[in-house]
Amino acid sequence: MTTSAHDPETKIRMANLLTAGAEAERQLLKSERKAEKRLAEAKARLADDEARLLRAQQRLERSHESVAAVEATLREVQERRAAGPNQGQD
Repeated sequence: MTTSAHDPETKIRMANLLTAGAEAERQLLKSERKAEKRLAEAKARLADDEARLLRAQQRLERSHESVAAVEATLREVQERRAAGPNQGQD
């Protein structure tokens, strides 16, 4: 028995294969769209996190500067105390 493309059973099998292939392609496209959406969301979160990190780094730098200024003031006061009271202050 020879199978031809005009055989009804062959046509049905071909149609089923085409349908299955189209469905598989549709699922792949759907998965790709979901992955693209997740990537966009992850990039947005990354940008937000980077902005927050930058702000935190700037706050940290200001804190370091503040501590350094207060330490300098403390050293200055300690040096004046170590030098003793001024003789000219009566």
